[in-house]
Amino acid sequence: MMSKAQHEELTKKLWNNELYCKSRSAHKVYQFMQFTDAENNPLEGQQVRREDEKLRPMGSPGFDESTARIVIYNFKDGVLHSTDDEPAVQYPGHWEYWKNGVIEKIFADGGDTEEYWENCVPVRIETNLAVRRTKDKQ
Repeated sequence: MMSKAQHEELTKKLWNNELYCKSRSAHKVYQFMQFTDAENNPLEGQQVRREDEKLRPMGSPGFDESTARIVIYNFKDGVLHSTDDEPAVQYPGHWEYWKNGVIEKIFADGGDTEEYWENCVPVRIETNLAVRRTKDKQ
């Protein structure tokens, strides 16, 4: 696993990518991060928590009730990971598919935005899909 300094350096580089900055994922900063429980064991399986749009969990200082939502996370060996077509990160209208701690695909805005990722960065972001799909049917 990456050290904290290595993770910070990678994240700093990623923020220089225009599509990375445009991504609808608040969770993109979690790439390569390992999550552990209170006994320092890697998280496994599904974890559910209530958090705000800045990823602050309910009860933490600065928690914003107006943006609060239930978020479902799926972990494997402590990193975000999608298994059996289940998103690694999901909340209403937003689904993120990860493989071993790295984002692969995101469906956001209730399916109106799709993001395709390779090697930690988005390579294509398609928006306004609802309008385009409506036009295609006409």
